[in-house]
Amino acid sequence: MFKGMPKIFWIGMGTMYGYFFVFAILEMTIPGFPLIRFLGIPFCYTYNLILGCVLINVLVVWLFVRSEERRERKGEQS
Repeated sequence: MFKGMPKIFWIGMGTMYGYFFVFAILEMTIPGFPLIRFLGIPFCYTYNLILGCVLINVLVVWLFVRSEERRERKGEQS
């Protein structure tokens, strides 16, 4: 099923799932970590909104598009 998937796919999957597992482990091991308040909001909401919902997804999409354009250019030259 995953045979022939480009390397960038695995990099994107590793980035997104790596982020999830790192922060899941941090939240489980540090007492009270997700409930620390930042600007009146629990900190876990803040960093998940900024990192998890925006920055990481934009980075992964940018990498996918850039690698696909590079692959198409390489195919045109051949």
